[in-house]
Amino acid sequence: MDYDEAKENDIDIIRKDFPVTKKKIYMNCGSFAPTPLSTIKSITDFLVRCSEEGPDSSSVQEYITSLMQDLRIILGQLINCEPEEIIFTQSTTEGLNYVASGFKWKKSDIIIARGGLHEHYANYFPWLNISKKYGVKLEEIKIDKNGFFDLDKIDKIAKNKNTRLITLSHVLYNSGAIMPVEEVGKIAKRQNLLYSIDAAQSVGTINVDVKKIGCDFLAFPGFKWICGPPGIGIFYCKKESASLLTPKYIGGESAIITDEKNLVYSESPQKFQTGFRNYLGIAGLASSLKYIQRLGVNEIRKMNMKVANEIIEEIRTIPGISIFGPKDEKLRSSIVSFAIDSVSPKVMVSRLEKNGIIVAERDIVGGGKKKAVRASPHFFNTTNEVSTLVQNIKNIQNMFG
Repeated sequence: MDYDEAKENDIDIIRKDFPVTKKKIYMNCGSFAPTPLSTIKSITDFLVRCSEEGPDSSSVQEYITSLMQDLRIILGQLINCEPEEIIFTQSTTEGLNYVASGFKWKKSDIIIARGGLHEHYANYFPWLNISKKYGVKLEEIKIDKNGFFDLDKIDKIAKNKNTRLITLSHVLYNSGAIMPVEEVGKIAKRQNLLYSIDAAQSVGTINVDVKKIGCDFLAFPGFKWICGPPGIGIFYCKKESASLLTPKYIGGESAIITDEKNLVYSESPQKFQTGFRNYLGIAGLASSLKYIQRLGVNEIRKMNMKVANEIIEEIRTIPGISIFGPKDEKLRSSIVSFAIDSVSPKVMVSRLEKNGIIVAERDIVGGGKKKAVRASPHFFNTTNEVSTLVQNIKNIQNMFG
């Protein structure tokens, strides 16, 4: 890749939009990214408008409707779908649960899930719960050390007449590996299976195209790589697949009642959004998405990988260190996970935070069997911060070595 376009003076301008950069080195966007000042202002402006005009006045309600319509258009452009295929949620977890809880499962059904415990729990527990609740068979595909799997194994199970759905993450939360979602999508299409994607670690940092992936469902948060406010998420539900799901909740916004007192669901997305009131999240996410659009996802990818590659290059010289994830940068995101023999990940993360550097501890082997330190830098991070991070890692290693 050519990273020359990610110029330092551009980054200096960007960093002024993120106050955290003045005080700390924040490399934990895989958990929760900071919001730019423009997003904070958009939320404040929304509250002021509600206070001045009345939150349930016709003018504010029209404004909210317009905001939601515009946001659906922007999101549709981001992941290449129709606006009405966008459903607002509070998180990735909620979106994935729409799928898991929305079907009438039969005991003979089979769900194919990549990696089992190696998946993020948000994309494992719902399927495990269905398996336990209805007796559905959960086929957990074996993986290699980087989280990849044998496509032929999925293809073989997919041919079983009882197989109903395939689910996996687009980018792994622990190793940053980018899964072959398009290849799996071809298998799902060939066997006429439903296909669900956890895109929590991909949207906003790499290109995501639901049509190329060929998925029926895809869920992601607004508060990770998109840098939106907390409590807002997105659930993509393919138009042709929406009728297959029964919403967990029903109310006046999601259904109508006939003269015979029969309930009839509204069309998607209203069908799934009864009681939704996170309009602050809508205002904030719209602002953050415009920020992401101005930079461009391709440029963000370049900036992120410049920092990620620098981290890998510098820490690989540290004695006793293990770096997880694929070496080929085309197969990974900017997530960098590592462990040091003499210092536990928990201690390393805690010590780094005391020194003003925010990273995370995560499972690198499912079920907590092996932990790692995870750095997840974004476009506002710099190579100078990498040098500070690595020097602190060395100092902590010397302290405990």
